[in-house]
Amino acid sequence: MESINNVAPILICTRVMHLFIGSFFYIFLIAKLIGPVNKANWFKRRKKYTFFNRRGSFGEYINFGYPITWQGCLVFLAIYGVIFGLGYWYIFMLAY
Repeated sequence: MESINNVAPILICTRVMHLFIGSFFYIFLIAKLIGPVNKANWFKRRKKYTFFNRRGSFGEYINFGYPITWQGCLVFLAIYGVIFGLGYWYIFMLAY
């Protein structure tokens, strides 16, 4: 297996961008599957918004908040586990 030191930086950057874009679609899909009612029950969202943490409509839709129930914790672990697991595999394990 080739060391990542021998890989062109543009190839690594391309894969990181693929992961970034894919993560947004994955989080959007999870938000759609869970639905707004379960999101409201399982997660607590920020109540105070300032200029610096304001989001657009798409950003608000994929904003979960932080988990307050065990179902929220499972969703949190599923989202981040899949993103980090596939990200590690895609960048470091899959051959260039």
